[in-house]
Amino acid sequence: MSYSKVFARDIMNSSPPHCHMDMSVEEVAKRFAEEDVTGMLVVDDDRLLLGVITEGDLIDQQRNLHVPTAIALFDMVIPVGEAKFEEELMNMQAMIVGDLVQADVVSVTTDVNLSEISSIMSDNHVHHLPVLDVAGDTVVGMICKHDVIKALVAHR
Repeated sequence: MSYSKVFARDIMNSSPPHCHMDMSVEEVAKRFAEEDVTGMLVVDDDRLLLGVITEGDLIDQQRNLHVPTAIALFDMVIPVGEAKFEEELMNMQAMIVGDLVQADVVSVTTDVNLSEISSIMSDNHVHHLPVLDVAGDTVVGMICKHDVIKALVAHR
């Protein structure tokens, strides 16, 4: 079977792990561990996609804070890295999913084929790809890199 004849609807997890914006980061971390997942969709009550939270987001929250440096040039002091410092500080203080969520999410619809899915994941460096209905409104599933690997092996 050709990869162009395998679609998102064929390989997606149709019951993907999901959470809401107001869930605590601690509760989400527990679910990641208990359910052995690497990413969760963040949805509203109508299953509209709001973002994705990944194990990387949870790990990044625990990393060391990088204090911004400054360069002295004559009588001026030029700060370097302030924006990154502020972002790291906000992530460290996150209490709810809404504080950590990646809202700029790449997604596909159910009719995208395996070749396109592979390209999208590779080009955008994403490990979790939400799948939306054909209208592009409602979450109907999620594809992880592991799902793509299994599909590639199964359809050789």
